[in-house]
Amino acid sequence: MANIIDTFGIDMQFITTLAALEQLTGNNKKKISKKEYEIFCKEFVFETLKGKSFAIAFCEKFGFNDIFLKGLSDSTAKEHIEKLGYIKK
Repeated sequence: MANIIDTFGIDMQFITTLAALEQLTGNNKKKISKKEYEIFCKEFVFETLKGKSFAIAFCEKFGFNDIFLKGLSDSTAKEHIEKLGYIKK
């Protein structure tokens, strides 16, 4: 899926729309603290050594089951997580 997104240049507007649909269906009820996220980002380097993407490692660590997120590239997934409701404000 990441290749499709990179190839066709799907933008953040599309991702934002999908995230809104996700919230309507109740898939994104759980939120993590900013501190938990910051720690995860620092520890992610160890997950890359295991060959895991940012999104997959994030979902496994915090118990999210987000198929869309898991298909994003690392940079797109990070942007999606930071801007679209996974982190408590």
